[in-house]
Amino acid sequence: MRTTRSPDSLPASLVAGDPVSVVVADLGDVERRGPRKFADPAAWLVRSALERARPAGPAGGAVGVIGISEVATRQTLLAVAADAALGHSSPRRFVAAGPGTLIGLGCVELGYTGPSLLLTMPEAPGRELAGVLAEDWLTSEPPAADSVAIVSYTVDAPDAHRATCHWVAAGASA
Repeated sequence: MRTTRSPDSLPASLVAGDPVSVVVADLGDVERRGPRKFADPAAWLVRSALERARPAGPAGGAVGVIGISEVATRQTLLAVAADAALGHSSPRRFVAAGPGTLIGLGCVELGYTGPSLLLTMPEAPGRELAGVLAEDWLTSEPPAADSVAIVSYTVDAPDAHRATCHWVAAGASA
């Protein structure tokens, strides 16, 4: 697993932490913990990016999460289809296959209670839309969130699964 940083553009009223990307060749290498083992492996990768990009110290207040992915929980959806073709599929896998699991797992595991949303679209336009949504969540009266994590999951090649996350907050002038 390797971590990289890349730039993102956001509305001027927001301040952002450094984006952090976590890349693995095989989703089977992503650490899974606890009773949520059926969650899609991509959700565990996204959780890892959320945790690694998180600002130092307590987040405080409501943390919102906006996810972006065209592929979301594809691996688990394919496993459900394969199991069904054999005549059996665990109900736990159905829950794990839901696209919202991609960001929901991290929210549950890390205790984030603010708004959350998964944008099922390409990363570039998704990041632009996520910036607008984050700005609204952070600057509305009252704010819907005190900070927002914007996280994307992409498959850049068959052996390059990437989750990229950065945290944003309202700027001093907002």
